[in-house]
Amino acid sequence: MAVVDVQRFRAGQMSLPDRTVAQAWWRIVPLLALALLFNYLDKVNIGFAALTMNRDLGLTRGQFGAGAGFFAFGYALAAIPSTVMLHRLGARRWLSYIMVAWAVCSAATAWVESVWQLLLVRFLLGAAEAGFTPGCLIYFSCWFPARYRGRILGSFLLVYPLVLLVGGPAAGGLLSIDGWLGLHGWQWLFVVEAIPSMALAGVVYWFLPDAPDKVSWLTAPQVEWLRAQLASESSAVLKRPAFAQSRSPWRQRAVWTLAIANIALSTAGVGLVIFLPLILQSLGFSLAGAGWMVAVVGLAAGLCLPLWGAWSDRARRRKHVVAGACLLLSAGLLASALPVGGYWTVAALCAAMVGFNGCLVSFWTLPYSVVTGASAAVGIAMINVLGNLGTFTGPYALGWLSDQTQSFATGLTCLGAVSAVAAVLLLAERFHDEPK
Repeated sequence: MAVVDVQRFRAGQMSLPDRTVAQAWWRIVPLLALALLFNYLDKVNIGFAALTMNRDLGLTRGQFGAGAGFFAFGYALAAIPSTVMLHRLGARRWLSYIMVAWAVCSAATAWVESVWQLLLVRFLLGAAEAGFTPGCLIYFSCWFPARYRGRILGSFLLVYPLVLLVGGPAAGGLLSIDGWLGLHGWQWLFVVEAIPSMALAGVVYWFLPDAPDKVSWLTAPQVEWLRAQLASESSAVLKRPAFAQSRSPWRQRAVWTLAIANIALSTAGVGLVIFLPLILQSLGFSLAGAGWMVAVVGLAAGLCLPLWGAWSDRARRRKHVVAGACLLLSAGLLASALPVGGYWTVAALCAAMVGFNGCLVSFWTLPYSVVTGASAAVGIAMINVLGNLGTFTGPYALGWLSDQTQSFATGLTCLGAVSAVAAVLLLAERFHDEPK
């Protein structure tokens, strides 16, 4: 089944399970995916801003990498408390509050004047948006049974490459209005791109449903089927030997393996995303040209993303899908470090981004096979928090190494090696079968 078979849905020819999932998808996923798009854009638009911001503020690549990555520390501090608040206040209210907070912090980046101010505002941005992605993942687990989640997450995370597809050309346009009303182009970029998040927060507050039994668009049999299916999956996880040994996710080896692998994936992938515009500029592209090449990379990743979700749902072991994506990311990074330049390097960057986005889709189906119920909130938050430390190590390492060598090649090689290590860790771990 595709995520939503529109023709069968309209004709009323779906089975009760498929129709229930399709109805929930239409009501939930497009709205949260749009919110995620602006969330990710407000997080990575600093990479586009760097094309002119670094010069205006006198930042080295290492300082820029540290500033961009300092987001991770605010995220690590606030992620678990923010996830707990989602349980207390409900997804509708808490996610909308988060959106307002990150929009304010992102817009404030327009007025930084030093590396220390950049560190502070990125720290606050990380703390403000920390609970959004893990909150969405936990929220989906209350609506979609496991056998649908790979495709659901694939459709949700499709916005990651779309950020590059849309953000690249948009950044080129905003950077070109340098000097209007006394603001630099990179300042306009931060201000303008924060506005949609603020507006969308109101839509999420009014229209996102809190739980299946609180909506009128599902029938009683649909709600009962969904409740029974999710309860059955939760019970299956609770009966597994590893889970029976310790209900605490902190004491499960598989959870730590996922957390360490997530650090490696974030280091390699986020380092690439943040520095992608600067890497393309170093190949000789103009500001506008770099923006369009970023869009090409995003298009390649976006076209391949649904395939990762479908493969994840059909694979006998989902860890093989994640490891394959890790190896593609590694190969693309290593190839982009070769001294060939031009469009060959752009092709290698496309391959790396296809792999990274494949990791994002397939990786987040794995935690549900080892944690469930109340432990899922802590376990997913733990994996997410530790993994987001890679959002500091990746940009900082790539920036620092490029300062030392006056080239991105060494840093890209190191990131490629880190991604390969993630693949090895996942293949070596013995995960339990995902519930079907």
